[in-house]
Amino acid sequence: MNSLKALIVLFMLFLSLITYSSGDLIEDVCRTSRNFKVCIDALRSDPKSSSADKKGLVRILLQQYLRKTKSIYNEIVSLLEQAKESVLIQCLQVCKENYDLSIDNAETTIKDFDANDFPGARSSAADVASAPNTCEENN
Repeated sequence: MNSLKALIVLFMLFLSLITYSSGDLIEDVCRTSRNFKVCIDALRSDPKSSSADKKGLVRILLQQYLRKTKSIYNEIVSLLEQAKESVLIQCLQVCKENYDLSIDNAETTIKDFDANDFPGARSSAADVASAPNTCEENN
């Protein structure tokens, strides 16, 4: 979940990023992030990033975040199906609801971002970030 949080932080940073490029755009962009390695790994893992502009890099991160969020949601659903203890079931149910909302918010963020509604995307992204934190707080 730490990499998920890092992607959220990276996305928020990229929305407000206005810098020049001195060569490798990915490295230039990631130098401004809180976690250079996570940023580099996330962007380099997608072959499209090598030809992307800054907006394209943000979109790649958003898509990665959505995939990770859906993957975690599916894992929570699987754990919930196996859970026997009521306390664990309650915690997992909270996580499931939060991640379901996070998926909706991530999809809204992408839609707003693609429509160049950056304030809307920034607002949706802030809501996206709450799911992992709320889930961890309940465990």
